[in-house]
Amino acid sequence: MKKNIHPELKLVKAKCACGAEFEVLSTRDNLRIDVCSKCHPFFTNAGSMRFVDSEGRIEKFRRKYGDNY
Repeated sequence: MKKNIHPELKLVKAKCACGAEFEVLSTRDNLRIDVCSKCHPFFTNAGSMRFVDSEGRIEKFRRKYGDNY
């Protein structure tokens, strides 16, 4: 590898929209994310499953097709 061309990695706190925080390596100083493993529907248990709908897509679908689906 060539010397002095790679960015410096730092240990930073990533903050999710759900309130969870965890440490990751990054070249940035500040990380804010929308979805993490604690709030994504794929990783949550059935009892704590939440819908992640930041753009109103569920309401848009219901307005377009009604509640028949």
